[in-house]
Amino acid sequence: MTTDPLPDPMDLRMGDVVRLRKPHPCGATDWEVVRLGGEIGLSCSGCRRRVILDRPTLRRRMKAFVSRGAPLDPDVARALYGTDDAPDAPDAGPDEA
Repeated sequence: MTTDPLPDPMDLRMGDVVRLRKPHPCGATDWEVVRLGGEIGLSCSGCRRRVILDRPTLRRRMKAFVSRGAPLDPDVARALYGTDDAPDAPDAGPDEA
């Protein structure tokens, strides 16, 4: 019996800009998502310094989304998640001729 992995409740996309609770030493509080995976890569909007945080740490430190990146293309989402009910994937019905 196989079980499907639980979806991550924190929906992150490449290009998202997030606001963290404490400012960076350069004074900026906004960070751009530049890497997704088990760990999240962030780039400071003030000095462009890059850091990597694991998801639970980012979830604790994140205050809000400033802006959202583009959603995944439905074909890419289908390839990644294997089904049409992937997160951020619009309902893709069969093409009618």
